[in-house]
Amino acid sequence: MFSTTLRLADELAVFLQEAARARSQSVNAYLTCILEERRAEERRRKLAMDWTAYAADASAQDVDYAVEAQAEIVAEPQVPFEAAPGPRRAGRKP
Repeated sequence: MFSTTLRLADELAVFLQEAARARSQSVNAYLTCILEERRAEERRRKLAMDWTAYAADASAQDVDYAVEAQAEIVAEPQVPFEAAPGPRRAGRKP
């Protein structure tokens, strides 16, 4: 686990302690939550940027090559869920 020391202005340290206390958390837990929220925001931002880049790339959106394979899969007979083979679990009799 990573450990570090922060040097904060007194006003910011007081705010941090009060905010953590208001959420019934330790300063460490509060900072961890803030960082997790920030990481989630960054992931959403990156995903939005990736989708924007994808939308701008017309050749990446060309899926005509897959239509025939998809049609073949749709045309295959459907196997009822109960009859579909699945993994055997240890200790269970067939």
